[in-house]
Amino acid sequence: MPVARPSQSAETARAAALQAEFNEKKWVWVPDDKDGYLAGWVIKEEGEVGEVAIASGGEIRRLPLYALSKMNPPKFDRVDDIADLTFLNEASVVHNLRLRYGSGAIYTYSGLFLVAINPYQNLPLYSDAIVHQYRSKRRDENPPHIFAIAERAWINMGEERENQSILITGESGAGKTESTKKVIQYLAAIATDAHPPQANHSQSPTIPSSSSFSNVMPSTGLPSRAAFKRARGLSTNSTGSGFTARDRLGLLERQILQANPILEAFGNAQTQRNNNSSRFGKFIRISFSPDGSIAGANIDWYLLEKSRVVVRNEAERSFHVFYQLLEGGGSLKDVLLLDGGVEDYEYLNKSRREVDGIDDLEEWNLLKNALDVVGFTSAEQFDLFRIVAAVLHIGNITITSTRSDDAVMPDPSQAERVCHLLGIPLTEFTRAVLRPRVLAGREWVTQARTQQQALEELAALCKTLYEKSFGMLVDRINRALDRPSSKSTFIGVLDIAGFEIFDVNGYEQLLINYTNEKLQQFFNHHMFVLEQEEYAREGIEWDYVNFGLDLQPTIDLIETSGSAIGVLSLLDEECIMPKATDLTFTNKLHALWASEPAPGEEPHPGTTKYEPARFEQGFIVHHYAGRVEYRTDGWLEKNKDPLNDNLTRVLASSSERYVASLFSEYGDGPSAVAGQVNAMSVGKKRMIKKGAFRTVGQRHKEQLAGLMTQLHATQPHFVRCIVPNTLKKPGRIDVPLVLDQLRCNGVLEGIRIARLGYPNRLPFVEFRQRYEVLTPGVIPRGYMDGRKACLRMVDALELDKANFKIGTSKIFFKAGVLAELEERRDALLFDIFSRLQAVARKWTARRQMKKILNRAVAIRTIQRNARVYGELRDWPWWQLYTRVRPLLVATRNDEELRKKEAELVLIKERAEREQKEKEALEGLRMRLEAEKSKVETELEAERALALDKDALLERSKKREAELEDEVAALQADLDILDSQLDRALKMQKESEEKHETLRQAFDQAAEHLVRLEAEQQEWEGREADLNQQLDIAQEETDVLKAEREELQKIAEELKDLAAQREQDLARAKERMDSLASDLNNKLSAESRNRDVFRDKADTLEQEARQAKEQLAEMARTATDYSNMIKQKEQVIDRLTAELEKSKGERGQLLKQITELQARVDTLSVELDAQHSDRERDSALQSKLQEELDELRALLARKSTEETRRSEVEKMMMLVGLQWRATIT
Repeated sequence: MPVARPSQSAETARAAALQAEFNEKKWVWVPDDKDGYLAGWVIKEEGEVGEVAIASGGEIRRLPLYALSKMNPPKFDRVDDIADLTFLNEASVVHNLRLRYGSGAIYTYSGLFLVAINPYQNLPLYSDAIVHQYRSKRRDENPPHIFAIAERAWINMGEERENQSILITGESGAGKTESTKKVIQYLAAIATDAHPPQANHSQSPTIPSSSSFSNVMPSTGLPSRAAFKRARGLSTNSTGSGFTARDRLGLLERQILQANPILEAFGNAQTQRNNNSSRFGKFIRISFSPDGSIAGANIDWYLLEKSRVVVRNEAERSFHVFYQLLEGGGSLKDVLLLDGGVEDYEYLNKSRREVDGIDDLEEWNLLKNALDVVGFTSAEQFDLFRIVAAVLHIGNITITSTRSDDAVMPDPSQAERVCHLLGIPLTEFTRAVLRPRVLAGREWVTQARTQQQALEELAALCKTLYEKSFGMLVDRINRALDRPSSKSTFIGVLDIAGFEIFDVNGYEQLLINYTNEKLQQFFNHHMFVLEQEEYAREGIEWDYVNFGLDLQPTIDLIETSGSAIGVLSLLDEECIMPKATDLTFTNKLHALWASEPAPGEEPHPGTTKYEPARFEQGFIVHHYAGRVEYRTDGWLEKNKDPLNDNLTRVLASSSERYVASLFSEYGDGPSAVAGQVNAMSVGKKRMIKKGAFRTVGQRHKEQLAGLMTQLHATQPHFVRCIVPNTLKKPGRIDVPLVLDQLRCNGVLEGIRIARLGYPNRLPFVEFRQRYEVLTPGVIPRGYMDGRKACLRMVDALELDKANFKIGTSKIFFKAGVLAELEERRDALLFDIFSRLQAVARKWTARRQMKKILNRAVAIRTIQRNARVYGELRDWPWWQLYTRVRPLLVATRNDEELRKKEAELVLIKERAEREQKEKEALEGLRMRLEAEKSKVETELEAERALALDKDALLERSKKREAELEDEVAALQADLDILDSQLDRALKMQKESEEKHETLRQAFDQAAEHLVRLEAEQQEWEGREADLNQQLDIAQEETDVLKAEREELQKIAEELKDLAAQREQDLARAKERMDSLASDLNNKLSAESRNRDVFRDKADTLEQEARQAKEQLAEMARTATDYSNMIKQKEQVIDRLTAELEKSKGERGQLLKQITELQARVDTLSVELDAQHSDRERDSALQSKLQEELDELRALLARKSTEETRRSEVEKMMMLVGLQWRATIT
């Protein structure tokens, strides 16, 4: 952290002085109503009461000893992890947070999660240098930081091959949105460092290189640990370049980062507690490819506070985009008919125009740039701002009333602007607002609206327009970012509105607080319940600790739909009851949850969390964060979220495609203007609208259930954001406020269980694989039980028995023990790899020197051969040989070999095509599985909705006799469903019969494969015979080699004789003058010697003819071998044809499987069997390919023998002509 610190000697002296002062007294923390806790020391103790002196003023107080909290020694001040404190109590925790916050350290570890305190100022903690500082580092190597949590999630995703989630929770104004942006910034930076962006990154996701695919686990497609470690090393080294992280980001990474400004503009607003408060929740999933690079992103959104566009609390603003458009719109404002400022629009003129720290003009420029980066076209941007402008114009429509209380529109100018922007006729719009047609019995009648009803209708239209446009905006961002892949893993970041307690709390606050209650339950379940349950499963000695954090009663109070009707279920029921009002809903709630149970009945646990409001129409719920009083005014209308059917039909027929697509489900049929929504989704939405009406509460419960399902399937990481004070002042800690948040978030309980329990655990196999290097020779070779191996290892590691426990399948460690083992392992590996690098460098240097020496020898050999070739090139016999060479058998063999190679290339191409077909089938299977999962999810949602509706209708039947006709209609529908079920069972039976037919086809294919295997065995026997004959030929070749060596010896003797003769001639020439008289005698002797030499030459020529005859015999033998090889190749061709035929049969079977799989899910097992058959056939083909390669090698050896025979012939010719050089 960038905090100035004194010199080491001064710091040591100061610490010693503080420790000495601390040791003189018994220091304690004294509770205080204003400051939370005050430092003091105990003067004396009298039984259970003690006198304490307050350090700040010397005041003496008498307090019970149990009310005092022990103080930690000064050396624990500003400790990075609260769990390291000797005395763990609320006072010590908040004191440590206060000291760290005052020194600029806003992050503090709290056991297994991170506490982040809003600094209310910009701190230099998020630069590229800080990103590099936390890259590839363990948690204890750097100060606490949000980057460390993101780094741990990224590493766990690669090493443990599991999806990750980061839950950033806390109250409104605690800094959750900023923390989310920092996590995304870090993930984008490290992924880009590991895999620099490519030029075409904008068109498609990163395609890993061939080396990258070797880092993928074959069964899962997930990245291996080695791949992620190499990526970590790459990213660490890449920071040394001169580019910043932003310069290195690819388009996809920049789009992910730029999605945040867009969502903030349309979904964030200024509130009393936060100038940039998220008024919606989002779960951002960042997907990573198997090599660790970002593959895409997806955003789910929840609970947009759409009512903010029309009404909000005092001193708060609407969504940022309204003010940004009016401030920086320029010429766009003219097109949108916006000719005024904030004060000129009814929906904005009662809000704050300016907010500290927010420049609307600058934010407008950032928004436009972000829209361009993400890929919004000009037309798409205009459509977004069209809706914003339409909302402002609707707010300015004036509605008055006549004497008969009928609503009228005296000035239609604003309505004309609205109709122009939305592309709808003015007359139809005014008629739908003022005098809509409604169904009265069986007839349609025109109903005149009052002024209040018309204004409420316009307000509902504004909220619906904005919400639907926001949903379309998120969908468009997802289309730009999402890259679906079956082999990708993701890190999800959850940013959702924190717990809210206002002076007046309504329906929106109930949904937000209900969501936070579920998230807190997930946290408690993960931190406390699952932790202790795993101890019990593993047989660890552990006393179960009840932390008193069971939130299920509160959740049941809100969502249950069983015998005890929860708040949301009862509200849904009231929405369909005739003459129901907010007051009747409230009274029923009191009767259900505040009344005494009947004699003999157990009260529902949720009754303890409910109490009626005393002075207002509402009720009180005891949440984990405190008591919240809810006002129920307008809840029925908010839950139904009604829209005038006349108005929605007008909008669905708009001439503007974008507006029509927002309301396409309300149209009478799929029209041409709804081009952005396909016919299937239109039909589904229309069915939901007209057949199964869903309330706001029902939709939210479904969304929340889906979110919790995703979170339970991930490994979570928790970040607790804290509001330091309500004044938004940096450096100030409101101790009671912070303590209240720590209690609500379960921070202290999380620290306590982390200290008491064993937060780090590893399976026996992983522990042995990772740390066996620290205990060489301890575990003997061969198999050993994992538990026994771990016992030996921990004994050799000399670990304290109190710091670990060994279960039935895992070994558990106290906090910090595993980090110590990691340090020891890193030190050992560093030493090993240092020595390995030294050996590798030595081997590389030697190899390089050998290369240099070999090159020198090669150069001399080339020069010598060049000189020999220069002499040989002009020799007539060589020229004759070059002309005759094409006629030799070796040339024909070369041509045949080239043909075989061409055939081999064709076979390889055929195999590649089959592999591509296999991959295509695999992709089809993955898509079908994804569609199946999607359909199952929708089916589960429909089933849950049906259960809720059945319960509501059953209770309505008991209360209202008027619903008997509807019950009868439902019974008729049930009969129809029964008939449909019978048809479905009949189709299932037909599918099973087809499945049996397919199974018989599989059996036939298996029998055919057995026949192929028998033929393969027969072929292998033939191959063995051929190999035996080849061995005999090899022996004959060895005999020829021996004869060749003898001929070489004779040639050497002839060379010696020729050299001796030349010497004799030289001596004779020297003595020519002195021995002239003896010349005739010498000539005679020379003649006799010449005759002897001729006799020897004749003998050698006869021997050469005999050798030629032997070589001709060998050539005939080679011809026989060639014929046998051809027969072998014919057998191979026949087997290949049969293999192709079997492949064709398998292709037909695969086609049948593909056609049946859409209807019968059980055929997926047979499809897997088909894939395994294809793999076995591929293995057979590979084996045949290897045998073909062996035949090629045999042909090459035969060619070598022919070459050797030609060399022998040349040698004999050279001997006959007394040639001095021997050609080898």
